[in-house]
Amino acid sequence: MRQLLTLALLTLVVQATGQKQNKWNITVQLQPELTIHQNQYSSIVNEKHRMATFNMGISSAVQYNLTNRLFFNFGVGYIARKLNTSAILDQSTLPAPHFSATKELNHTYFLSYKTLQIPVNIGYKVINNKKFKSFLLAGMSANYLLAAKYKVGNAQYDATYAKGYWQGISLNAGIGTDLRLTENISLTNSLTWSFVNSVRKDHFLKLKADEGGIALPHDYLRFSIGIKKAL
Repeated sequence: MRQLLTLALLTLVVQATGQKQNKWNITVQLQPELTIHQNQYSSIVNEKHRMATFNMGISSAVQYNLTNRLFFNFGVGYIARKLNTSAILDQSTLPAPHFSATKELNHTYFLSYKTLQIPVNIGYKVINNKKFKSFLLAGMSANYLLAAKYKVGNAQYDATYAKGYWQGISLNAGIGTDLRLTENISLTNSLTWSFVNSVRKDHFLKLKADEGGIALPHDYLRFSIGIKKAL
């Protein structure tokens, strides 16, 4: 009886160890993105339309498999999200030595938000076999603005300025696939859309002199491609 109990316990330990090893994965991905924004935020009379700017980010995440089909992941990413758009740069709000009290209008050719992203997602595997998996994704990302670059064509004001604050929250949904390459490594990719993307006001930009800073709302369509490794 003792031998049977010992054998049963060893079997459970081996099974638990095997399950634990299959529970965790780590991914590293490139994230090409189309950032959808307005052509201009500098006028209330001129025509506005939506346009897209191509950007590239990078991310790393850890995935925990809750069940055979349900999983959870979290990680960190970085993107310099460029917007080819016209906005009024208020030079009186800039730090020294860029500050100026002059009143001339400076319109951006583009600006770039250098953003640290902290995504948290939950996924469901629709197809789940040994060689190929497809899944649905839903989640959120907390976005921390590290710095912003403004280009207006004036050497005094054109610079990258430190920011250091939470820019907003993104809610995302999408689809993806995993293609197994070796025993522990898969090619992973996904396509996600930000259906909600809150953006904090940028106090270097203005629309009217008496209204202070303005926000530059935007969404994004992101394709992620990289490698997933079982731990």
